[in-house]
Amino acid sequence: MFLSHLVFTLSAIGFILFIIRSKNQEPFEKFLTFFSFLFFSSSGVWLYLDYYSDLPSVILDYYGVVNENLALLTPIFCASLFGKSISTSGILKRFGFIFLVGFSFAFVHYMIARDDSNSLIFFNTNKNILINASLQIVYNLTLFGLFLYYLNKIDITKGNELFDGVYKRAFSILFIVYYILDTLFFIWLFFVLNKMSGIKTLYHLTHVFNLIMCLLIITLAIYTNWLSLITRFKRQWQPEIVEVPIETNDQEVWYLQDDQGKVKNWNDFKVFYAEDHKELILSIEQLDFLTKTERLYAALQPFNLSHKDLAAKFNVSLRTIETNFYRLRVKLRKHDHSEDFPYKYRAK
Repeated sequence: MFLSHLVFTLSAIGFILFIIRSKNQEPFEKFLTFFSFLFFSSSGVWLYLDYYSDLPSVILDYYGVVNENLALLTPIFCASLFGKSISTSGILKRFGFIFLVGFSFAFVHYMIARDDSNSLIFFNTNKNILINASLQIVYNLTLFGLFLYYLNKIDITKGNELFDGVYKRAFSILFIVYYILDTLFFIWLFFVLNKMSGIKTLYHLTHVFNLIMCLLIITLAIYTNWLSLITRFKRQWQPEIVEVPIETNDQEVWYLQDDQGKVKNWNDFKVFYAEDHKELILSIEQLDFLTKTERLYAALQPFNLSHKDLAAKFNVSLRTIETNFYRLRVKLRKHDHSEDFPYKYRAK
């Protein structure tokens, strides 16, 4: 009982972490949020059936089937839309497609399971449950293959959206684990269908697997929407470094002229602002240990532009902007330079 309630609570936390900052999400992040909602609602259904209902409900049974088939489709759009910009109508069309396929496949399940004595799908009263399970396994494996295809096609070299580190591992593992565990559940049905002890074991293992899923969803939510808090926390715990005061002009106001979308990388910045910010460019070029991306963010840092504005400007997620600034500070610190402009070298 404790595990079921823990899974439900953690799934709710994961969904809340996504939904709180859903206003300015990239298209693929909207589908991540939708997936977290489906998992949260599914956990609620499991909890209700296990501890707050004496008999299985037809409505809850159908909802569980529909929910599962929607959740199995959603990761494909998370991967296929990663780093891409589409219109609101395009997003709505994809959501419409998910619901159409999800409900249609659930209806096929219903038609297979329906007879004079039964109207439930994945319960022992269904005489055709193994047919339903076989169909679901084929469906799962097909969608799993499509997800792996689009996951492999994510090309971070063609855009500014980051897909590496902890985020890449959490993103990939979350959905791979989900597909594998969901498919194994239906495969296991073939071996434990007529064994009560086996069914109980299957349900207990499902709760453990769901707990793992919850932790992955929370990790992904934190790195998607709350990375700035993590970096702020890390900076507070870094050892304090006494720096020599740098003489600057306190009256200097940094102003960045609107480039009308022409600046997308460091080379663009150097060309467009060659006259307005010549000294800034020259000083950053001397930091030869920085990559071109890090130099771009080093050039942007003195202007104190909001991360939301930069995310809109470069057409990337807020997570990518925050990650790039964090990596810039780490690199500067590693090479004994101040983390703020003018990035002076700190003698040891």
